[in-house]
Amino acid sequence: MIFVTNELGLITYLSREWTSVTGQTLQDARSFGWTKVLHPDDREVVRDLVLRAIHNQCAFSVRYRLRATAEGFLWVTAGATPSFGPPGRTFLGFFGSVSLLGGRPGDIVAAEGYLRPADAPSLPGSLLERAADHLLAAHTLVVSSASAGTLLAVEAALHRLGEDLAGEAMAEGTTPPMQ
Repeated sequence: MIFVTNELGLITYLSREWTSVTGQTLQDARSFGWTKVLHPDDREVVRDLVLRAIHNQCAFSVRYRLRATAEGFLWVTAGATPSFGPPGRTFLGFFGSVSLLGGRPGDIVAAEGYLRPADAPSLPGSLLERAADHLLAAHTLVVSSASAGTLLAVEAALHRLGEDLAGEAMAEGTTPPMQ
């Protein structure tokens, strides 16, 4: 399930899978309505973590119980990465995903999560360098929660973009920066 928020952390897009699993529409999920389909014991933990991520404009990961229309509560893992744009790395919101864990993980007794420190601001660069930043963020999201096919597609795109960056650097007579 994919979601996008604005700079206030309010949902602006939910994939159809969210509605299929929870029965909740985008309209119902707006503001913080999406917390209504979280297990009552998990709501405060998840909401507080998301509010801290919004305040700090940093990525987050969290595992919690989500009410499914047919199955009762299911364990899920969710994560999001911040999106920044011009001017001056303005915080635009989050791009994230929610994935079913397929049962209760043995090591979890309650909702838990963590914030990931914000990345250092990127220096202005070419369009390809900025595209690489976004693909790296996408890779971070899919590496632990997406299907193997999605991960392979993102890695193939990163590989191709790396080749293009190398070609761009050679055309400019420079070498690509090591990160």
